[in-house]
Parts: sequence; C-alpha cells; structure tokens
Amino acid sequence: MATRAPSYQMFANRAVMGGLTVGLCVAAFSTAGCKKETTENEANAKSTTAAATETKGSSTVRISGSSALQPLVNAAKEKFEADAANKGTSVEVSAGGSKKGLADVASGAVHIGNSDIFASGDLKAQLVDHKVAVVGFAAMANKGPFNEGIKSLPMADLAKVFSGTITNWKDLGGQPQPIVVINRAAGSGTRTVFGSVVLGGDTFVESQTEDNSGALVAKLKQTKGAISYLALSFADESLKTVSLTVDGKIIEPTTEAITTGTYPIWSYEHMFTKGEATGGAKEFLTYVLSPTFQNDVLPKVKGFIPVVSMKVTREHD
Repeated sequence: MATRAPSYQMFANRAVMGGLTVGLCVAAFSTAGCKKETTENEANAKSTTAAATETKGSSTVRISGSSALQPLVNAAKEKFEADAANKGTSVEVSAGGSKKGLADVASGAVHIGNSDIFASGDLKAQLVDHKVAVVGFAAMANKGPFNEGIKSLPMADLAKVFSGTITNWKDLGGQPQPIVVINRAAGSGTRTVFGSVVLGGDTFVESQTEDNSGALVAKLKQTKGAISYLALSFADESLKTVSLTVDGKIIEPTTEAITTGTYPIWSYEHMFTKGEATGGAKEFLTYVLSPTFQNDVLPKVKGFIPVVSMKVTREHD
C-alpha cells in the first residue's frame, strides 16, 4: 500500500500548533518576568517610602558668627536637641566673628548668623534681626603683682591703654610692667562694640590679634602684662576684670549696672536670618525667644541678660 505524502494542510496545522506552543511559552515567561519586575518595583517603592519616613522632619540648622554669643547658643542647642519634640533636628554652631556670621547668613552658607553688632548697609535690607539677649564687655588682663592694686580705671585711661598711649602698668597706679595689648581681629563684634564705646571707633593700637574669645582667654593667661577685652560670658577668675571709675565711683559690670545703663559697655546679641526664618531655623529661634528659655535658661548662662530686662535701649553699635 502506497504511503501518502503529508499534505500541505498538515504542515500548516503543525506550524500553527507549534507557534501556539512557543507563543504560550513566551507569554508565560513574560508574565513571570513582569510579575518579578513588579515585585521588585514594589519592594523598591516600599524601601523608598520607609527611608522618606525615617528622614521626615529631620534637618540641620547651621549657625556661625559671634564667639561672644556662642556660649548662649550652645546652651540653647543642648536644651533644644534634648526635647523630644525636636527629634530629628540638629544644630551646628561655629564661631569666626560677627562679621563672618553676617556674611555667611547673607550668602546662604548658614541659616542663622550670630552677631554682637547691628547689620548695616545692604545687609540691613536683606536680613531679619532677632535680638535674643544682652551681654556686657570689659577689659580683662593677665593677673600679677603689677596690677593687683588696680581695681578700676577711668574710661579715658582705658582709651589710652588700647590706643597705645599708656604702655606700662605703673602709669595706671600699678608696678612696673610693660602692657601687652592683644586685640580681637577686625571681623570681631566684640572689637567693634568695645572700640565704639571706649575709643569712639576702631583706633586700637597695632598689636597681635586673636580670632576667637576662647583662644584669647588662653593667651591672656599665658602672657605676662597682657590686656584685652571680652564679653562677660568669658570672665575667668584667673583673669583680672577691670571695672570703670565714673565720677570717683567704681562701677562694676553687674547685671543691674548694665540694665540701667550705668555701665555703658554692652550690646544686644543678634541672631540674623535671611528673610523670615523657616523650617528648623524657625523652630530653634522660636525656642530661644520663648519664655521658657528667656526666663529659665538664659539668666543661668554666665554674662547674659534677657532683652526685656533692659531699662535703656541702643539703636546702633
């Protein structure tokens, strides 16, 4: 019996069936791949959401500027970060001087610029001033037998010391010992305030300088006969703090004398923002200006006085 050759239709049917089989396989593989890809995307999405949740509300508030104000800001930072309500917000504080603080906040390098001086010129139009405290300043000197008997000095004598006219402690009523003036750097708010009140401007004698109040304290302790000027927040028992003689009376730089204006060497402590504060910077400033901080914490930080305690005001440095 003759064998029939496969018909064209049979080949066609087989081709169709094969195609269906391959198609089904490809479809099955594609579906599995899609399911796998979908699962991975969902996992990634969940991971991203989790990460976002963990970092939600977290921020770093960057602050720079006045070293005179730094002790108060550090105290505020400690209390602020310890409050559970501020979890996720950290505060970084650096010094460098008031003029650096003003320049940094104006450029956007920091969120808050600390300053002992008012902003002026173009900066005044850009920045928002938050007066957070008042601090007094005083001449402070290396202790020794050469100045042991000197309790206070008239403003005129202080001016002569820091302008370089008086150069020996014996000319102030002490024992023979050359006076070594150590100045703050030109960008210092402490220098600006002290110079403005005592000298009528920046007419300090040329001398060695220190950029930071903390470093200046150390230098005064090490240098025989040395004298400089510091915020009262840096007063140290191992240094001599020089009071003023006014109309024959000794005026010590006490809180009462500063608040009444009897002791004139003081300034507002400013925290400037570029425009209105937002985010973590706003939260931190709100805390610093709150009754809790101003009434309970600030008075315990050496040298600082709440602004509301002042009975006199000052419109410029």
